Amino acid sequence: MELENIRFLAGYRRNWLFRVQVLEELRDVDLDGLLLGQVAGCLPNHPEPQVRAPIHHLLWTQALVTDLDRPLGPSHILRRAV
Repeated sequence: MELENIRFLAGYRRNWLFRVQVLEELRDVDLDGLLLGQVAGCLPNHPEPQVRAPIHHLLWTQALVTDLDRPLGPSHILRRAV
């Protein structure tokens, strides 16, 4: 399962695919402890897909971490990397 999640997140590895403004706003929001499904609500001025994709990029770059041992979904708890 971990390998499948890593393969999925690899699709979000290129930071030039995402709006810089959204990435910066997400980095400024305290996402530690939020559920993956709640993150889109943190930036209500942006459409959900434009928030969800950069979150997956932050997981790929390990700026955020979560349990990858089960299928990635809205109930995953996000943690800031230390």
